[in-house]
Amino acid sequence: MACLYIHIPFCKQKCLYCSFFSVKYDDILADRYIGALIEHAGQFKNENILSIYVGGGTPSVLSSEQIQKLLQALKNIFNLSAIQEFTFELNPESASKEKLHILKQLGVNRLSIGLQSVEDKSLKFLGRIHDFKTFCYVYDAARKEGFANVNIDLIYGLPKQTLKDWKQVLKKTLLFNSEHLSLYPLSVEESTPLYKNGIITNDDIQRDIYNESMKILANSGYNHYEISNWSKKERESFHSTNYWRNLEYIGLGAGASGYLKRRRYKNIENIERYIELCSSLQVVKGDRFKQYGSLSFLKTENEYINDKLYKTETIMLGLRLLNEGVNINCFNNPKHYAMLLECLKDKMLERKNSKIKLAKEYIFVFNQIVLKFME
Repeated sequence: MACLYIHIPFCKQKCLYCSFFSVKYDDILADRYIGALIEHAGQFKNENILSIYVGGGTPSVLSSEQIQKLLQALKNIFNLSAIQEFTFELNPESASKEKLHILKQLGVNRLSIGLQSVEDKSLKFLGRIHDFKTFCYVYDAARKEGFANVNIDLIYGLPKQTLKDWKQVLKKTLLFNSEHLSLYPLSVEESTPLYKNGIITNDDIQRDIYNESMKILANSGYNHYEISNWSKKERESFHSTNYWRNLEYIGLGAGASGYLKRRRYKNIENIERYIELCSSLQVVKGDRFKQYGSLSFLKTENEYINDKLYKTETIMLGLRLLNEGVNINCFNNPKHYAMLLECLKDKMLERKNSKIKLAKEYIFVFNQIVLKFME
């Protein structure tokens, strides 16, 4: 059994902060891409799937017909009898009642909506092409269609954004009573227009916003189960939690990453080449996981994770799970154990029975802590 990630690399237009692989949506190219995805998925026919996450890019930019074709193919190819969660990302400007109905009818049981801000001026700064009113319409339509598990994405720490400003954003978002919230600090990557425009962020303000968000969301009934994620009771993201537990997942699509049989891979970030290669695929016989190396020509990265690196990754990923943590047995490497003792002494990490967890006071400097275990 495995989880499945599908990458849809199309957007109406690229957001000014986005560094992910995506291109402008083209109907004919998208048709061909969906066909290639289905060919790629065929390599895993009848595989038992525990969760599906369709991300991007902007999956909702696909036409209703394209969405229906893809999701119906997934039902035909994979064994979904044990599926726990089926998430589909959407942006307000490209969602519709018709698309929501198709998603619901074909088994999607969780939506992740890219709101990012409730302020239209902030949305414009980020290069988003929806406004808050459009989000409200889509969110209401999703609820009326019967979706009972919805995540809302927000970005905090924009230039000139004060703690007072953010508290108003969060207060307004909480009125929607979504089952899940994902909060991400604005990160200005070198490849983005924001970087080229000289935009910089303020770490101190971002830290203050994060700490205040923890208090507000705790008082609002949300469980802070992962560094960037909060959920209502029993609404944690099953799919994402499997990532953080360092479990296997299949990655389909141009630019998608996957992790199978101790191999981390990333598919090529070239849509035309991806389509061309998928059109010439022959079905892999036998154990598809074991033989997935035969599809190595689809990948730009293909790294074997040895035991030492596996434990390092398990520590790095597992510490993100604030309630669950990492089993102490993962620290049996002498260097890891020495660093663990140091972090326990400095109270950056805490031990509860056999679990090692990140101390909440040090969540915002998580990256600095995990770097210690990579040295």
